[in-house]
Amino acid sequence: MTLLQELEIKDESSIIYAKTTLKNILKREKRYVDESFLILSLMELSTNLLKHVDGGKIWLLESDSDMLIAALDYGGGIENRAWALQNGTTRMKNSLGIGLYQMNHHDYYHIEISSFTTKNIHGTIVLLKPRKFFKEVLGLQNFYIGERVCGDIIAKKGRFLLLADGSGHGRASNKSVELVKSYFYEHPFSCLLVDEFFTKVHETLKAKESRGVVLSIFEILKSQIHVCGIGNIAFWVQKSDTYENITQKEGIIGEAFSKSGSIEFPFENRIIAATDGISIEKMNRVLSLLQRELSAAMIALNAMHFASVMYDDKSIVVISKKRENREYE
Repeated sequence: MTLLQELEIKDESSIIYAKTTLKNILKREKRYVDESFLILSLMELSTNLLKHVDGGKIWLLESDSDMLIAALDYGGGIENRAWALQNGTTRMKNSLGIGLYQMNHHDYYHIEISSFTTKNIHGTIVLLKPRKFFKEVLGLQNFYIGERVCGDIIAKKGRFLLLADGSGHGRASNKSVELVKSYFYEHPFSCLLVDEFFTKVHETLKAKESRGVVLSIFEILKSQIHVCGIGNIAFWVQKSDTYENITQKEGIIGEAFSKSGSIEFPFENRIIAATDGISIEKMNRVLSLLQRELSAAMIALNAMHFASVMYDDKSIVVISKKRENREYE
């Protein structure tokens, strides 16, 4: 899942700008379902931000050729999510007439709400997403501000998933992670031979005089998830109602190589991995708030919204058991 555009909603003119931005994306891409519904939904979500919490953010996201829209705020939160999605409870004077209830009962889209009210954090995320969106693995990326390239890479190959973070930002960092991605696609990989693989990656980067890279490779099996990696990509493993932080072995491929680490987890435990654009301290604050029933998409949005460090490449990967898509009546 990629963050296409972040839009600040602070007045009526910013709503018009958001609408124009979405129209331009839809016109350019021409592959999304029910474009008029997406535009109306964007207007309703933006209007709600002004009416209820004096503004917030709209995120336009894309995953697997699907458009998603998220409304994010730091207001008081919604205590009863089921009530918020009932018919009539979201209607206000001068409303656009679509409301959360109508968005949640579309043939293709539905609504997921995550709302927090604690001593230190207040906020709500309303996510409009396709009904068949939920998958076992979800990645969310955002680019360094002012750059059209990213120093992070999320790549999939069969049962393997790569998350890599190049040193620094911009084109030099992007060159390194693109080399790693190409090597990952072109060569066979096995967790049993991970040291050999990382050594070859190290030699490739050194030959190209590229920057160093830290990375994790996840092997997703029916009953286990293997994690092989090196460097400061941190990840968290769900243990009952809490998350345990796991840190990989030190080392930067291409600069200072050390032996890789390899860890196994039962598949029933959700795993969340993040690059160093998102600090462990801030991610831990997010994890303490997460509710177990949230989807992978909502967990990623929570982490990006409440814990991200702006002006940095940042990427989050969520791996969870596949489950049936839930309805929110």
